[in-house]
Order: sequence, then structure tokens, then C-alpha cells
Amino acid sequence: MFTGNEEQTISATSPAGSSAGVLVDCGTSYAKVHYIDTGERVIIPSRRLLKQMELYEFVAFTGHNYIKNAKRTVNELVALAEGALALIDEPDFTVLDSGARDVKYVHVRDRRVVGMDWNTECGAFTGQIIELLTRYFEIDAAALPRDAERLPVVCGVLGMTALFDLISQGATHEAAFAMFLRGIAFNCETLVGRPEKLYLSGGLCDNPAFVKSFSCETIPLGRFVLIEGLKSLEKK
Repeated sequence: MFTGNEEQTISATSPAGSSAGVLVDCGTSYAKVHYIDTGERVIIPSRRLLKQMELYEFVAFTGHNYIKNAKRTVNELVALAEGALALIDEPDFTVLDSGARDVKYVHVRDRRVVGMDWNTECGAFTGQIIELLTRYFEIDAAALPRDAERLPVVCGVLGMTALFDLISQGATHEAAFAMFLRGIAFNCETLVGRPEKLYLSGGLCDNPAFVKSFSCETIPLGRFVLIEGLKSLEKK
């Protein structure tokens, strides 16, 4: 989850003052920006970046939001696969990217991509809703019950309705939220075939409550996996 405290402002030039060539993963809510000349990385609201597009030299781009003047545009699944391969040494693995609007995944076997897909239905606005609820309830991940049952949910939007139904029936905010997260995590595990180990990408890597809601071993890779994919592709 992006807390807002990490937000940094970017400008038309790099921190060193030279012309800024950037790699960008511009998602629904936030844009991840990598300055090629300095290696500095920042995260800002996508709306801000989209208002300043003419100020930047977009060397490579991926993400939901379209940047028309990018020199190279890369499909998100391709960027996710390339980034995961750059960060993970294992021959076989599954990586799941939980974004603001959808979830996407890649299966790798013998260092080769054997499957990839995304889901905008069961993952509908999962990231945005988890971030919203965490802030609204002022949730402390350490305070969430570890033995919470799973709330059957279809997606983030419908799950939020079920969550507030639980609260109206007397459940605490923490208990209802924990059940909601269990339901979302269960959907994600089912989507990717319920592996024994799962690597996570995206903003929800910063939400320990979400990471701990999975039943399998879960390893967060952070928010710049797709940027790593763009870096890898630029070297080829």
C-alpha cells in the first residue's frame, strides 16, 4: 500500500540537473518512475505525471495509462515477466502483481514463461479498495486477528459491501477487514493455481496485512518489478 509519505515530486530534469530520460510504469493510481541517468526512483500519483507528460523524455513505458510520446511501449505482462526473471533466481516460480484496478500473473518453468494472464473481474479495484479501507479504518496490521475466517468475496467492490454488512452485524472493523483480506488473498491464490510459494509485485507489497493473508509462502518483491522489466528489455 502506498501511504502517501513516500511521495516525491519529479520535474523536467533529473536530480543532477541533466535532461531526464525515464522508464515509467504508469498504473491506475500511481506512477513508478526510474531516472536512467542517476538510477533514482520515485512514486507519484499518475494524474500528476499525465499532466506533465510534455516535460519528460519517456524512453520506455508500461502500465494502464497510455503515454503517446514514449519511444517504446511494453505490455504489462511482458514487463512483469522480464522483471520477475531479473529479480528471481529460481528456475520455477509464479509471480502475482496486485494493482489498483486488477491482478495479473506470470508462471515461469525452467526460466521460460509458460503462462500469463490478468483478471479485471475477481481483482476489480482490489488495490484501491484495500488502500482506502486501511486508511479509513486506520488499520494497524499487527492488530488484525491471525485466525480470521475467510469472507467469500467476488471482487474488491462487492467484497467491500460484504465487509460493511459484517460491521453492521457487530463485527469489529479489524475482524471484518481481516476476513475481507483473507477472501481477496484466497481469490488470488486460486487464480494462479494455488502454488506453495508466491512472489508478489505491486503496491500491496507494502501492506503487511495483505501479505500475511495468504495461506502459501508469500515473498514481496516491491513496487518496481515492471520497471526492472523495462530495464532488462532496454539492454536487449
